[in-house]
Amino acid sequence: MIRRAKIVSTIGPATSSPTAIGRLLRAGVDVVRLNLSHGDHDFHRGILRTVRAEAAKQRRFVPVIVDLMGPRYRLAKIADGPRLLSAGQVVTLGGDKLEDIDLPFEDTSILEHLQTDERVLIDNGLVELKVLSKSEDRVLAKVMHGGHVSTRKGINLPDTELPFTISEKDRADIRFAIEEDADYIAVSFVGGPEDLEAIRAVMAENKGLIPLIAKLERAGVMRRLEKTIQVADAVMVARGDLGVELPLHRVPVMQKKIIGIGRQLGKPVIVATQMLESMMTQPRPTRAEASDVANAVFDGADALMLSGETAAGEYPVEVVETMALIIREAESYRKHQVLMGDDRPTKAASAHLLPGQAERVYLNETRDLYLDIPEVMAASAVYAVDRLEAKQIVAFSQGGFTARMIARYRPATPITVLTKNIEVARRVALVWGTQPLLMENDVATHDEVVEVVDRLLVENDLARPGDTIVILMGDPIRERPLTNLMRAHRVRG
Repeated sequence: MIRRAKIVSTIGPATSSPTAIGRLLRAGVDVVRLNLSHGDHDFHRGILRTVRAEAAKQRRFVPVIVDLMGPRYRLAKIADGPRLLSAGQVVTLGGDKLEDIDLPFEDTSILEHLQTDERVLIDNGLVELKVLSKSEDRVLAKVMHGGHVSTRKGINLPDTELPFTISEKDRADIRFAIEEDADYIAVSFVGGPEDLEAIRAVMAENKGLIPLIAKLERAGVMRRLEKTIQVADAVMVARGDLGVELPLHRVPVMQKKIIGIGRQLGKPVIVATQMLESMMTQPRPTRAEASDVANAVFDGADALMLSGETAAGEYPVEVVETMALIIREAESYRKHQVLMGDDRPTKAASAHLLPGQAERVYLNETRDLYLDIPEVMAASAVYAVDRLEAKQIVAFSQGGFTARMIARYRPATPITVLTKNIEVARRVALVWGTQPLLMENDVATHDEVVEVVDRLLVENDLARPGDTIVILMGDPIRERPLTNLMRAHRVRG
């Protein structure tokens, strides 16, 4: 069985060599992530170019995600070393230049946004404070749950309305992503749709246009979930900070909700954080981790992400192979159904229609016929392959929109995406169930499309002569319309 859910691997010091990257791709990595919170541009540039070279050797299209650090908050240097805070203790928060400050903050601008009774969480929520009062340059807080705190520990403010800021580092990282032709930019700590548009404005200043992955990890964004996903090109359930900002018992439900909205809108969803974390130091996962991976598949995630497991772990290849096995087993159990009616999108579904085109397209409440047609074609193709017992759905795609519309119905057959643009071929490889193929020549007629489909499927061992397939394309071909034509066809040798 061909694996449908994709594997995202973070590359780090343990896996940055050409040999290691080649082994990871052969083990099953579909997408590579570069975490720009660590390492410099030269380090990540070398990895990105190595990924492209190794993918070309394996005749594959592997998208690269550049993950921005975003507005991350930490404690400044604590002069007396690690401190033990006890429940009930009152501490002073402020800048590291002030006297009589118990817990110095690196970024003191966040203090002005704190309000009485709001929580301050330190070190992934292990230490919890409650704000008692604040003055011009400092805040008094009571320790609710104590513990050790030390220099550079992370700070989360789940109750506080914080502004989204784009640092000089993020701006430099965006320029790096544009210069190196990254396939996606992951935006950390998104608070709403306007934060994504702010990143797009920075890209526009630098003459770039890269799809954005909204990392959903703040409590506040949960109140604006659908609008944020509408504006994003893809989303990530970033369960690390999300599990700090929200009560842990809510995270599994939010994961399902995010995946459901993403699927309705045709936006790829990545599930991330601690998928197989025990395999950083041991060759086998825990039973709970195996179940977690399988449940993400059952939830309908497009991709599952490995972080430290492949960036710094002792068993990077084994963890990818293990995840691939769990995904295949979960997918073999899950019954694929053609989902109609309630599963169709009802709101905005954004898409880059043509490579480099900034236009964004929306489905609205009044139902836009122009976009209803390709969506109905996608649903019809999934229905047709089921009734005809066809082997493939083939989407002749200019920008990847049709592929996402097909994938949201989770067909039982693979989705082969034909495109002339190598950037589209890479980007669509993130989408559930897709297999991109690159066309070398222009086609002008439907018969030429079919001829190219037959040749490429047979050459790549994706179909045999006599197999029934369903092809989606636009008519007329030369005008590059959205998909409006479906053709059932038997592959010719």
